[in-house]
Amino acid sequence: MTEAPAAGDIGLDLGATLTKVVLLEAGAPLLRFETRLFPRDDWPALDAFLAGRAGAFVSATGAGARRLSKESPGPRPVVLVDEFEAWGLGEQALLAGADFTPSRPHLLVSLGTGTSILRVDDGGRVVRVGGTGLGGGTLRGLGRLLLGESDHDILASLAAQGDRRKVDLLVRDLYGTGEISLSGDLTAANLGHVASHDPRDLAHAVVGLIGENVGLLAGALSQCHGGGRPIDIVYAGSTLRGNAPLREVLAFTNSLIGATSRFLPHGEFVGAVGALVAARRRRP
Repeated sequence: MTEAPAAGDIGLDLGATLTKVVLLEAGAPLLRFETRLFPRDDWPALDAFLAGRAGAFVSATGAGARRLSKESPGPRPVVLVDEFEAWGLGEQALLAGADFTPSRPHLLVSLGTGTSILRVDDGGRVVRVGGTGLGGGTLRGLGRLLLGESDHDILASLAAQGDRRKVDLLVRDLYGTGEISLSGDLTAANLGHVASHDPRDLAHAVVGLIGENVGLLAGALSQCHGGGRPIDIVYAGSTLRGNAPLREVLAFTNSLIGATSRFLPHGEFVGAVGALVAARRRRP
């Protein structure tokens, strides 16, 4: 791999909510990157960060990458990288620091503001196979509507203390023991009961709505692309950041069909890492 210039390399993933940044100092191994997070609309802060590293080699992916390439300070152009290419390369790089090796093929689920589901084949080829509008944007939107709170960290903390069984309609609310061949603790209708208005329970119920539906879709695609036998599902993206309840819901939902859920270390930065890797490969 070509060595970084003296000022180092910067990879950015400019999403609909957050700009994820990885900074690699000159000569540092790939997994020794530093990270930054900026709100998506805080362009002055991002511009100041980049202006302070004017000699860096900059690459970008995501919805805001083209705007950055037009407005970026400094003489060096921004290298644009396709988002799905960046995710595939970023996952490959971050798996070097993981304690698992996913099946080949497997699914890579990008849980950002919305959700994209990618299939990663034996040779590393990445193809988008599905997705949903449910994601971090849903968490913040429903959090604002139901709780008057849209901060991701606060909502995740509330959810970790809540019990969504007080808000969701469960199978046991409809059927007595033995009346149906389903566990009574399974969800019959998300937000279909609302016996509690405690913010913690409501936050947990919103996380459950997102996690169950993303998990069910990923699980179905896992079976489809595994020929009826589920392939591994690797989750990444900023919505998982500090969100243990969401991880638990995803893992449980996938376990119902026998699919193995994996969570990529530093997964919120997978696109930024991939943009950096792709740009390095293109550099003369």
